[in-house]
Amino acid sequence: MKQFLRRVGDAIKRAATAVVSVYFKGMDYIIFGVSYPFKKLMQTYQEKHPYTGESTKQKKLSSSRVTMAQRKAHTGYLFVLPWIIGFVGLVLYPFGQIVFMSFNNVFLNQGEYEYAWVNFDNYRRILFEDIDFVIEVQNFVVRVLLYTPVIITLAIIIAMLLNQSIKGKGFFRMIFFLPIIILNGELLQNMSDYGGMDIEISFFVLDIITTIVPRSMVSIFIEMFAYIVEILWYTGVPILIFLAMLQKIDRSLYEAASIDGANAWSIFWKITLPIIRPAITVSIIFIVVFLANFDGNPINGIILSSNRDGSRREGYASAMALIYSFVQIVVITVLYFIARQKPQKGRA
Repeated sequence: MKQFLRRVGDAIKRAATAVVSVYFKGMDYIIFGVSYPFKKLMQTYQEKHPYTGESTKQKKLSSSRVTMAQRKAHTGYLFVLPWIIGFVGLVLYPFGQIVFMSFNNVFLNQGEYEYAWVNFDNYRRILFEDIDFVIEVQNFVVRVLLYTPVIITLAIIIAMLLNQSIKGKGFFRMIFFLPIIILNGELLQNMSDYGGMDIEISFFVLDIITTIVPRSMVSIFIEMFAYIVEILWYTGVPILIFLAMLQKIDRSLYEAASIDGANAWSIFWKITLPIIRPAITVSIIFIVVFLANFDGNPINGIILSSNRDGSRREGYASAMALIYSFVQIVVITVLYFIARQKPQKGRA
């Protein structure tokens, strides 16, 4: 197994090197050695051999069709090649390296990594001995399964409200997207220090709540309010996704449904929801990935601390990262099959 993974890593390295060399060496040949000379040759041929009959025209058309197909293929490969290079060098090779490291104890000796093969020992320790990671993964799965339907529902409602013809709708759209900008900066930490993210720290808000809500219900109200605010902070990008889908709906569909006597509830379920349903899948992927990589997620802290821990190091952290990625894929798959549109059966 160890030799196989090393061979896979070496093969990926050789493939990446070959692709890069082919790209840079073949760029001039494709652009200047094929396109420009061929164009000149075709112009010269057309000048020397003008149109003389139907058979010649058919031959020229068939020849041009093949040539255009080849030129389009070369152009397509030229545009795709940078992505292939980036995928091999920045995704496939690092992923293979992480897989290899997860089966090893990794040590840094004089600037170079040394590997000690341990087979599945890292995975066994993560799943059956050091259970802190397993508990946090379970909490993450429960949290995602509970938060995702609520986030999508609120995002659809807010997007439909922002899609109405109201004054200042651009300002309101900015307000709902602003948390996404704040969540990825140092401003979030400063807001947390001064009570911007916790009602119990913000004495001004807490005084207002205690004057309105009975003291026996204050703790419950604060907890519910904190969850609602947290969920609303995650709805920024889904709101934009659903808003873009809503703006593409033909208004004539709503007009025809209204003329037929359909109410707003029926219009939503029969017209709006089926059209924006593909955006639900995109939103599910975004929500799961966003919650998984959010700075406040304790799992990311566990992985980073394991990377610096002398008893765990990079191999242990790599195994954690792979397990965590697999859990994310499983959660996305489950939510996708729950939210996907079921095929309608034909009427008899």
